[in-house]
Amino acid sequence: MKNKENNSKYKIIEPFFKKEKKLKDIEKETEISYATLKRWVSQYKDYGVEGLEKKERSDKNSFKKTNDEVLFHLKNLYKEYHNLPITKLYDKAKSTLKNYNSMISYPTFFRIINNLDENIRGNSINSIKKDKIYEYAIIQKSIPIPFFNSRNKIYYLTIYYNKENYKIINFIFEENSRDLTKLFNFIRESIIIEGEYPKNISIDTKITGVTKTILRKIYFETKINLIQEEPDREIINYLGYVDTDILKEFYLKKPKEVEEIICFLKRYLFITSSKTKENEFENRLNYFLTWYKRKVYNCGVRVKNSVYNSDVLKKIEGDIVDVAYSEFSTEKVGVYKGEIFVGEAKIIK
Repeated sequence: MKNKENNSKYKIIEPFFKKEKKLKDIEKETEISYATLKRWVSQYKDYGVEGLEKKERSDKNSFKKTNDEVLFHLKNLYKEYHNLPITKLYDKAKSTLKNYNSMISYPTFFRIINNLDENIRGNSINSIKKDKIYEYAIIQKSIPIPFFNSRNKIYYLTIYYNKENYKIINFIFEENSRDLTKLFNFIRESIIIEGEYPKNISIDTKITGVTKTILRKIYFETKINLIQEEPDREIINYLGYVDTDILKEFYLKKPKEVEEIICFLKRYLFITSSKTKENEFENRLNYFLTWYKRKVYNCGVRVKNSVYNSDVLKKIEGDIVDVAYSEFSTEKVGVYKGEIFVGEAKIIK
C-alpha cells in the first residue's frame, strides 16, 4: 500500500479533501493549473494514492533503442539542416544512419526532432504560417486493411491534435467515415481529455457535412470557431506511415478483431489516458452531445437499445424529456426538461 503522506501530489490536494481549501485557492497558492488539480483529485478518488504516482509516459524514452551516438548525430544533422522540411531531413538521416547500423521509423524520428529544439516549430515546419495557426485540428484518413475476410476493407482513422506541437490528443478508428455532426461526440470527448477549451478547431476538407449554418450555430452555442481547410503537410506526412506500419505489425499474426489494431494505434500515436471525470467546462460543450426526446416510462428512458433510470425519473413518469447522450460515456445520460437539468440516469444492465 502506497503511503499518501509521502506523495507530493497528495500533499498539495490534501487541504481540498479535508475541506480546508477549494481547488481555486490551491491553484493560486501553487500556480498549478485548475485542470491539473482536478485530474489529481479524480485520479485519487478512482485509484487512491497509486493513481497519483508518476507513471512513465508511453512515449517517454521511446528512443532508448537509439543509442547516444545516434542521437548526437541527429542533433548535429538538425543543426546543419534545420531549414529543411522534416520529411527531407528524414530522407537525409536515413542515408547517414546506415553508417551507425541503425534505422528508425519516421514517427520516431519526428518525435526525436521535436524534442531536440522547441524552435523546430519555427524552423522546419515552414508550411504553417503564423496567421493560419489554429489551436487544434481534426484530420480523417482512410486506411485499407487486408486482414478481415481475406480482402481489403477501408477503415477510417480520425485524429484530434494540437496544431502547435502536433501532439495527438484523441482518435477513433472505425469502418465508416463521419460527417461533421457525427463527429460532435468525438469533439466534445477530445476537448475534455485535453483539458483545454479551444478557440479554434480546423476541420479536414475530407470531412463532409460542413455548412456555414452549422459553423455559425457551433460558434453561437460554444464560442468555438471551426474552420474547414487542408490539413498541415507535416501531419499528413506523419500519418502517411500508418498504413505500412500497421501491415508490418500484423504481417505474421493477423488480428482477429479490430480492437487489436486500435490497441496498436494507441501505442503508435502515443495516446495516454488523462481524462478527468469532472471538468469545469463540460456544460459549455452540451451542444456536442447527441440529443433525444423521450417519454419517461416506469422502467426509465430508452436510448440506443439501452435503458436508463434514476430516482428522479421515477418521479416524472409519463413526462417528455430531452436526453443528452455521448457514445463515449454510455454508462449515464443527462436528463433535461426544456433548459432545466433534471439529473443523471444510469444504464440498467
